Amino acid sequence: MANISSDVEHLRQQYNAGKNQRDGLVIQYNNKQFQDGDELKKTDTQTEPKVQINIETDSKNPHFTLIMADPDAPQRGNERAGPWLHWIQADFQGNNISNGKTLADYQGPAPPSGTGPHQYIFLLYKSATNDFSKHNGSIAVSDSEKRKQFNLKKFENDHQLQLVATTSYTVIG
Repeated sequence: MANISSDVEHLRQQYNAGKNQRDGLVIQYNNKQFQDGDELKKTDTQTEPKVQINIETDSKNPHFTLIMADPDAPQRGNERAGPWLHWIQADFQGNNISNGKTLADYQGPAPPSGTGPHQYIFLLYKSATNDFSKHNGSIAVSDSEKRKQFNLKKFENDHQLQLVATTSYTVIG
């Protein structure tokens, strides 16, 4: 078993830290809500999900950012490409996620066959700032170099993000 990278470990720590607020973040695919930890089919997760935020807006930190990442790339126990970034939607307020800025286009789960379970983690953050000017355009689905080994901790620090809720599901590769 390979050593877990500090980035993968940080993602898993953040997931565990935000689970106590899992009702604050509701994700639905095809109008079907999943519960934290559910196993979903790859085919059911290929379109951008509907997101509902059940967190009170904080006047000091009114902006939300949503990140979806897979710590298990290419497979759990050998996470040399993880965390794999699947989506970033930034600078939205309330449930108006589509009014935010897409920093990474939604990429549905695609765990390679035979690689076992992959966890797909959603992290919801709040922030005082909405400055994402460093990001010119969105990371395309095909841009593997910018998606693999995503440095979540640096992104959180750069944008002064405060974790407020997490949830996840699993897809078997």
